[in-house]
Amino acid sequence: MNKSHLLKYLLISPNLPVGGFCYSEGLESFFDSKNIIEPEYVKNIIISELKIGQIRLDAKLLIEFFNIFNEIRKAINTESNLKKLLSLDKWILASKDCIEIREQQTQMSKSLFDLTKDFGFEYPYEKNKKSSWPLAWSWACYCFDILELEMLENFLYAWSANQLSAALRLIPLGSTKAQLIQRDLLAIISEVSGEIMDKKINDIYFGNVGLSMAQQNHNELYTKLFRN
Repeated sequence: MNKSHLLKYLLISPNLPVGGFCYSEGLESFFDSKNIIEPEYVKNIIISELKIGQIRLDAKLLIEFFNIFNEIRKAINTESNLKKLLSLDKWILASKDCIEIREQQTQMSKSLFDLTKDFGFEYPYEKNKKSSWPLAWSWACYCFDILELEMLENFLYAWSANQLSAALRLIPLGSTKAQLIQRDLLAIISEVSGEIMDKKINDIYFGNVGLSMAQQNHNELYTKLFRN
């Protein structure tokens, strides 16, 4: 199969390939408890997550996995790198604050691994019984020859698009307003991606207790529309 940068659009679509658009990641519970109905609040929440949320750690793991894939291909420290893959994969899942967010990650991961396999890029290494979303995303980008910085930007863009897609179903947020918010987020996504590229994994900080608590109060993290 010919590789093309156009394949990245299969990853950043809010509807494909894994149905991430149906997850609100706690937004529904958060909006309800805070009585949020203003679109500007949605943008501020997403910006807050990009700047101090756990999505930053997920994004950094993309680079870690990507570099390991490169070293394994070059037969550099193969055995230790294979163990590191499994260890980091378990670690990022364990870092999630609630079982609902972990189950979301593993469901999306499985779907993306299945997709890349159908495209001719079957994952050749041992996987944990439940694998993380960053591992699957990094593997897909590695197979599609997507550059590291572009991978980060695509990942954060797709995540923010999924959040806006959920918000469209939760509050009176029109599609045009959602597009304007997404436009306003582009500069933040670019800034955060560059920052994450330059930092070591131990220097990636995050903390958003409010949204973490909202995730624990939201069964399965699906929006009401999709549960219905």
